[in-house]
Amino acid sequence: MALLFLKRHWTLLLGGAAMICFVVATVLGLGQSAVGNLVRAEMRSRGSNFAHLLLTPDGQLDAFLTGIARDPDAEATVRKVANLAGIDSFAIFDRHGKEVFRSRSDRYEWLLRDRPGGISSGDRLGPSVLATPGDWQIVYDDGRANPSVIEPLIRNGRTVAYVSVVANMIAERRHYQVTLARTSMLVVLVLLIATGAPFLLYIRRKRKIAEADERILFLANHDPLTHLLNRRRMQEEADQILSTIRATRERMAFLYIDLDELSEVNDNYGQACGDELLRVVANRLASATGDDDILARIGADDFAILFRRVVSREDVSSLSRRITEAVCEPVDLGGNTIIPQISIGCALVPEAGRTHSELVKHAEIAHYHHKGDKANALAFFESWMDEETHRKREVEALLRKAIEKDGFELFYQPLVSGEDARLLGFEALLRLRAPDGSYISPTVFVPIAEARGYIKTIGTWVIQEACRQIALWPEPLFVSVNLSAVQFADGDLLSIIRAAMKSAGIAGHRLEVEVVESLLLERSDTVLDQLKELRDLGISVDMDDFGTGYSSLGYLWRFPFDKLKIDQSFMKALENGEKNVPQIVETIIAMAHHLGMKVTTEGVETKEQVELLRRLGCDQIQGYYFGRPIPAGDVAADVFTKFRLAERKPAGSPNRLQSVRRCA
Repeated sequence: MALLFLKRHWTLLLGGAAMICFVVATVLGLGQSAVGNLVRAEMRSRGSNFAHLLLTPDGQLDAFLTGIARDPDAEATVRKVANLAGIDSFAIFDRHGKEVFRSRSDRYEWLLRDRPGGISSGDRLGPSVLATPGDWQIVYDDGRANPSVIEPLIRNGRTVAYVSVVANMIAERRHYQVTLARTSMLVVLVLLIATGAPFLLYIRRKRKIAEADERILFLANHDPLTHLLNRRRMQEEADQILSTIRATRERMAFLYIDLDELSEVNDNYGQACGDELLRVVANRLASATGDDDILARIGADDFAILFRRVVSREDVSSLSRRITEAVCEPVDLGGNTIIPQISIGCALVPEAGRTHSELVKHAEIAHYHHKGDKANALAFFESWMDEETHRKREVEALLRKAIEKDGFELFYQPLVSGEDARLLGFEALLRLRAPDGSYISPTVFVPIAEARGYIKTIGTWVIQEACRQIALWPEPLFVSVNLSAVQFADGDLLSIIRAAMKSAGIAGHRLEVEVVESLLLERSDTVLDQLKELRDLGISVDMDDFGTGYSSLGYLWRFPFDKLKIDQSFMKALENGEKNVPQIVETIIAMAHHLGMKVTTEGVETKEQVELLRRLGCDQIQGYYFGRPIPAGDVAADVFTKFRLAERKPAGSPNRLQSVRRCA
């Protein structure tokens, strides 16, 4: 942390250190200058006082100049006063600048001690000094030796002599230096506090601003949950790389990765577990990709990888296998073990696109195909996929329009008795009309409606319309409707059906509901509870497409269905001459009857199939042989008429089955 701080703010710290050094050097320099000034001021004061003493009658100036003293102790007195005044030595020059008395020799101090009468070294004052008029003082101080001061002795306005004073200022100089050093330190400390505190506050504020800027920049470019690049930054990075592919001819692959069933994890274990799962998946994706690849989170449960330097499709398939192996390892989330599942779509560069938007679009289309077929590690985008996706978008638009403007239709296909071909009821089949007047197959639009969340609204309308229509037809005819797993999810299916029956004024025995095996594989306990409540209303509950699943028998003991519908694939297999089909159908019918269930066989198209099912004891038959699905308005004119004619045949006439014309 400290190294990071120094790295970021080294210029500021260097500038601050330079400023502090400058302040310290300046203060020290000013302190030394101040010490020199104080020393010189003190020397001037001592020199002036000593000169004043010499000019007084007690100073014996004439005695020093002439060497004749009236008072033999005058010299000693002057020396004593000089010592008391801190004067180390002094010298007197006559008015011509010739030295006439020196209390001691500074140059030969080791040889000549102070003695009465002093000494004379023969020194003379320079002409420039003698030529200086008036009252003046010249101080000599080099900061190392004892300082000296020279000044004229003026009596009655006339210079009569000159005096030079040398003082021992070592103690005073040290005192001044110590005092000024302390003062300087206090000044520096005050300056440091005065400037350092704002500087530190400035640094702290700048650091906070820098951290905030970094955070803002990070959030602008990264996903806050997984710390991967976000969609915007991914597009910028990808576009920058893709802009060079014409020159570099580099082949790349854009992978669109979807985490399957994240919403179920959030619903079952909580949002926190879902977020943790996303972080785990992001880390595993990062570990499976290379340093040159670009990885980003581009949606709630969607990730993208720009895989660079691709040589062949096998490279991409190998990466996809590594990703799948890494991501799909079990994850422990709060004591719950979850095995993530992913779908991967790939758009190759440049075959499937040269821009980020094209690659995302095509890779996403490919990933939808991989969701439906996990035989391979991924799905590569092909041109026909785009056409299919465009078709699905058109169908989705038609679905929305049909929901808004009541554009759906119900067709009805008759269900007849296997014993005597009596009309028993109808299966209501949903139809969606295309703009050209044709009908779109339910196998096309129903999965789209389920994926887009429309199926509950559509299913509710089907229940209401079927109930309304069967109420217009005579007893004991019934209507059968297919239910989607989505209709069971919210737990309000029972109230929807009850309200539809009440509005139409029909009893429960006039309505049948059909469910497929896959419904029971999901939330089986919840679904079975709702199915039991439907049976309590008198509604027949049928298992549709029986025989096509791998575990249908496992649910027959968990829920007593009223009817099994043998899938039409058995009749197609019978028509194609497949072996053992009659035996299998016979086994299913016998088992169902043994369990107290009725059996309906759908997809019946020939007289031979009808005869076989009659011999095997099939309860109900449905197929083109007895009638195609038709609108409700055509039922009275077509189905009712034909079956009524069949019922009016006199006794002894040919078998009733033979008198029913096939409705082509």
